[in-house]
Amino acid sequence: MIFFIPVVFLAASAMAVFLLIRCLAVALPGNPSWSGWRRAVVAAAFACAATATASYGLGAINLMSTVAVAQDGGASSAPFPYNHPCRAQLKGPEGAVDYDVQFLALRTVCVMEDGERRAVEDVPQGVRVTAAASAACAAVPAGIVMAAEVRRMRPTAGRRRQRCRPN
Repeated sequence: MIFFIPVVFLAASAMAVFLLIRCLAVALPGNPSWSGWRRAVVAAAFACAATATASYGLGAINLMSTVAVAQDGGASSAPFPYNHPCRAQLKGPEGAVDYDVQFLALRTVCVMEDGERRAVEDVPQGVRVTAAASAACAAVPAGIVMAAEVRRMRPTAGRRRQRCRPN
């Protein structure tokens, strides 16, 4: 798992840079594909997508380092090493027998002896909130622009095409 950390970092960085370049390409004058209010909305959507990608990548890297710590082992690692979130935040290894990493929610869940599942704060709340809010802020403007484009391309109901009939 430790080998995936640089891969995720490079992929998230490349995607965020790509989205920022697309944001600048749309925002700068001279781009004929977007005009009027659509230009600002699309640029905002690309900027929000770049922010969501960067913050989600940061949270995923943090979770991968948690998994790498848990798999590290050692003499005092039964059931977890001293710096694992299930041991550090639950004040000792009493009761925690397993853990589950959830990449969609960006959190680690500790499984206790009695089957209870407790979420621990290994990814900062600010990173999770930024990722979720930025993804929503990217989806809403994109949906607005797509709905406006569909409405613009749809023919109106009152107009009908005239057929050309040969005389």
